[in-house]
Amino acid sequence: MCKYIICSGQFQDSKGKTYQVKNHIDCKSSNVVYGAFCQKCNKIVYVGETGVTLYQRHVLNLSLIRRETNDPVAMHFYTDEHTVEDYSVIGIEKLYKDETYRKFRENLWKKKLNTYIPFGLSLIHI
Repeated sequence: MCKYIICSGQFQDSKGKTYQVKNHIDCKSSNVVYGAFCQKCNKIVYVGETGVTLYQRHVLNLSLIRRETNDPVAMHFYTDEHTVEDYSVIGIEKLYKDETYRKFRENLWKKKLNTYIPFGLSLIHI
């Protein structure tokens, strides 16, 4: 198992409210809403979605961090005394519908977990 992927049946928001992971999620799961967790900040700082496996998405995020790209998630983990070791990912919800529904659920979780700037890294789309 990858050391950067959190396998848990539950997670918390920044206020301590506990949520249950929706359906079983592991690194081979696809069609997932996921959270980027920062160990240093002790919270989910970003919510995203992927149609590929959670492992594939996670490897892409790691690559962006290690190459120090301008991606907001990557930048969080190589600036302000953060390192790649502060990064991990947790599956929030496994879905069985199309990309439109996955994006809808992603936005719902961004709101629930308060990951919009300035509290997290998500941009508000108008």
